Amino acid sequence: MHGVLITNGFFWSTKFDELGDMLVCSANERGVNITKMENTGCLVDTGLMSVPGFRGRPDFVIMWDKDVLLAEFLEKQGIPVFNSSRAIAICDDKRKTHLELMSHGLPMPRTIFAPMTYDNIGFTNLVFLNRVADRLGFPLVVKEAFGSFGQQVHLVHDKKELYALFGKNTKGKEIGEPILQSNQVLFQEYIKSSKGNDVRIQVVGGDVIGAMYRHSETDFRANVSIGGEPELYEPDDDEMWLAKQAAHAVGADFCGVDLLFGEEGMIVCEVNSNAHFKSLLQATGVNTADEIINHIVRVCNRR
Repeated sequence: MHGVLITNGFFWSTKFDELGDMLVCSANERGVNITKMENTGCLVDTGLMSVPGFRGRPDFVIMWDKDVLLAEFLEKQGIPVFNSSRAIAICDDKRKTHLELMSHGLPMPRTIFAPMTYDNIGFTNLVFLNRVADRLGFPLVVKEAFGSFGQQVHLVHDKKELYALFGKNTKGKEIGEPILQSNQVLFQEYIKSSKGNDVRIQVVGGDVIGAMYRHSETDFRANVSIGGEPELYEPDDDEMWLAKQAAHAVGADFCGVDLLFGEEGMIVCEVNSNAHFKSLLQATGVNTADEIINHIVRVCNRR
């Protein structure tokens, strides 16, 4: 069995490279060969029905990237892609994630989307922010729809801070450059009971393989990449059910589901299709790479 692991050719970090190496190592230990490729080396070419830059036809592709169109291009040739283009697209856009969670009746923070505007126009009228504030109250959380590692997430305490994210005062006058880097934004109620605390549950092939509790004493976000501390966590049956349902809702073969401590029980914060798993390994001893490769082999053998 031979697969391809695709990463992004424009973004590199030691963390990403290590995760890719862990997947390749896990595959090799199971007699599966994996070729690492960057998306810059396998351009989508609608006149070429193959994997550009790869000899022959791979048995599967692992998209360790968010190149949705490349994933869809490969799927249309009948190549199994993990995760699917649909799952990547849903998880990458936090708004789409919450639409899927809503449609499956899963608990989550109340979430409001900023209305669509055009990149060359921006938000010329911010009156909708008053409606957001009236519905969610303060403090509230503002997120850019696309972002990882807890970045592009802001806790605002009043209308002045809310408007300032958009580079304006409460009367709509410009006061400087916008803090937000995108026009694709969502607003969420602040779950005070989960301040600086959450749970990451890793799901592979519909099963929970491990979980960690993350906590921060200095930030309302618990992400390890910005200082959160991970430790082993034993989820109960309800928490495992919720994580598995969230993974099913977005259609992910593997993902990290982030749960918040709501006042009436756990609620889903985010679902990450390409969740980093080194911290989980350190906290639990579970190697997610092994579980991902085992799942892919099972699926491919059933085809």
